[in-house]
Amino acid sequence: MSETTPGTANNAPGQPLSRALRELIVRAVAEAQHRNAPLVEAEHLLLALTMADDSPVRAVLADAGLDTAGVDAALSAERAASLRVAGVEPLPASRLVASPRVARPRWGASAKDALVRAHKAAAAQRRQRSAEIDLLAGLFALELGTVPRALTLAGVDRPALLAAARRAA
Repeated sequence: MSETTPGTANNAPGQPLSRALRELIVRAVAEAQHRNAPLVEAEHLLLALTMADDSPVRAVLADAGLDTAGVDAALSAERAASLRVAGVEPLPASRLVASPRVARPRWGASAKDALVRAHKAAAAQRRQRSAEIDLLAGLFALELGTVPRALTLAGVDRPALLAAARRAA
């Protein structure tokens, strides 16, 4: 495994990335590291979108209650619900603290799938659009995994929110 500087977009899965998407990738890698995650997953990409400075996508997400705290709450609710389905009572977050990760997290399947879908969304439009909207489209197109379950539990209307983001851009 090659060593890369923490928070870099090196070795990101998929096609060559636009400059705007690279910044989001770096932010997602940093978020995964901050959360001591072994893999960068779709939830880290969604969290990165909520932190994008001066972004119409960030504003639309925040208006829908999906600012960073809202996404965190949705992810926590999804984790608790998934554990309960398995018959496990969730532990308080304070008990889940792990040692800081030193190594850069690898790419998880949900992040790879979201990025592939974002590239397909960009290619389908064939006109200059926001890479953030393409990434949001890729994330909202996911059918399985943590992010779709968290958004469903939060009552998010993904098609309506994506349409609002496209209008805002």
